[in-house]
Amino acid sequence: MRLGKNLLWGRRSEEGSSLVEMALVSALVYMPMLFGIFEVSYGLFTYNFACNASRQAARYAAVRGLPSCLISPTFVDCGLGPSGSQNPSNTSGSTTLQNYVRNLGYGGIDKSRVTVTATWLASSITSGAGGTSKTTWIACPTAGDSAGNLQCNSPGDAVQVVVSYNFPLPFWNTQPVVLQSSSTMVINE
Repeated sequence: MRLGKNLLWGRRSEEGSSLVEMALVSALVYMPMLFGIFEVSYGLFTYNFACNASRQAARYAAVRGLPSCLISPTFVDCGLGPSGSQNPSNTSGSTTLQNYVRNLGYGGIDKSRVTVTATWLASSITSGAGGTSKTTWIACPTAGDSAGNLQCNSPGDAVQVVVSYNFPLPFWNTQPVVLQSSSTMVINE
C-alpha cells in the first residue's frame, strides 16, 4: 500500500513543473512572436496606406489639371501644377498634395511621418520606324511643355506622386524604415 501511495504522490509533485515550463515558454517565445506578428501586420497596413495614398493623390492632381479651371473656376484646387493651384492659390503643388494625403483619414497613421513629393512631367513623343511612336517623360522643363504651358499641367502631361512613410521599428534605437510608393497618371481633358 505504501509503495502505491508514494508513486501517486511523486506524480502529483511533478504537475507544477509543467505549469512553470508553460509560463516560461509563453513569456519567452509566444509573446514576442505574437507582438512580432502585430508589428509586421502594422507594417503591411502602412505600406498599403502608402500605395493607396499615392494613387489617390496622383488622381487628385490629374483631375485638377489646367482644364479643370475651364470647367468651373470655383473648383477646389483647379489648375493644380508645380507652382500650386488657382482656387485657392497655393505656393506649391506638392504642399497641396501633402495636405490632401495627410487628411485622407487612415486610422493608425501618424500624419507627421508622411511625406509627399509630386513631379509634373512633360511628354516627348518621338516617331519610330514603321509608323510607331514612343513617349518619354521628362521633368517639367523651364520652357514648359510642348504646348508652351509652364505648369506642365495641360492634357497630355503627367503627374508623378511619391508617398513616403517613416515606419518606426519597436525595441530598436535605429532609423525608421522608409515605406514608399509611387504613382503616375496622365492629365486628360
